[in-house]
Amino acid sequence: MILKRLIVGPLGTNSYIFGSNKEVVIIDVGGDPETIINAIDDLVAIPIAVLITHGHYDHTLKLGKILRNYSIPLMYSKKEYDSGTYQQKKADRWLKEGDIIDVGGMTLNVLETPGHSPGALSYYSKDIKEYNGQKIDGVIFTGDLIFRRSIGRSDLRGGEPQLLFQSIKNKIMYHPEINDKFLICPGHMGITSVGEERKSNMFRNYFLEDDDI
Repeated sequence: MILKRLIVGPLGTNSYIFGSNKEVVIIDVGGDPETIINAIDDLVAIPIAVLITHGHYDHTLKLGKILRNYSIPLMYSKKEYDSGTYQQKKADRWLKEGDIIDVGGMTLNVLETPGHSPGALSYYSKDIKEYNGQKIDGVIFTGDLIFRRSIGRSDLRGGEPQLLFQSIKNKIMYHPEINDKFLICPGHMGITSVGEERKSNMFRNYFLEDDDI
C-alpha cells in the first residue's frame, strides 16, 4: 500500500500518491512537478492516471508536465469542465458519482461533492487499514471540501455554501460506507479523520445532525 502526501506549489497544496506497490494514481498536482516525479521514482511505482478533485489553479498547476512525463490519462468531472472552472485540458475519462477506479487491485470510489466548486469530487477507499502505525478503516481525499478543523471556501465563482455543507454531511459524515476511523486527506493543511472533525471542526453545527452536536 502506498499513501504519500507531498506539499507543493505556491499555496501549499497537498498532492497525494495513492495505490498498491505496483500501480499508483496522483491526486491533484498543484505545482513542483519535479518533486512529484522524484517521489514516484523513490517509490519505484508506476503511475497510471492523474485525478483532480477540482479545477482551481493551485490543484492543477503544472498538470501538463506530469501528464506528458508519464503519458497517462487525466480524470475529473465533466461538471467542472462545463462550469468553466477548469477548461485547460479535457479529461481522458470523465468521472461521476459511483464510478470506481482500480489502482493495482485497490479501489477508489468517486463521490460528487460540490460546494467549493461545481464539479468537485472526492475519492474514498476502504482498502487502507493502517497509516503511520495507526489502524484505520479507510481514507477519503476531499480536495478543498473540508480541512482539519475548518472547511473550504464557498465564495469563489461556482461555490455554494449550502451545497458545501450538504456534501460534507451526506457524502462524509453520514455516508453508509464511511466512519469515524476514515482518514481525511484534504487539499491543504494536515491529514485528519472523520471522527476528529465530527468532534472539533469549528463548522460542525452546519453539517452534523442535532443528536451528534
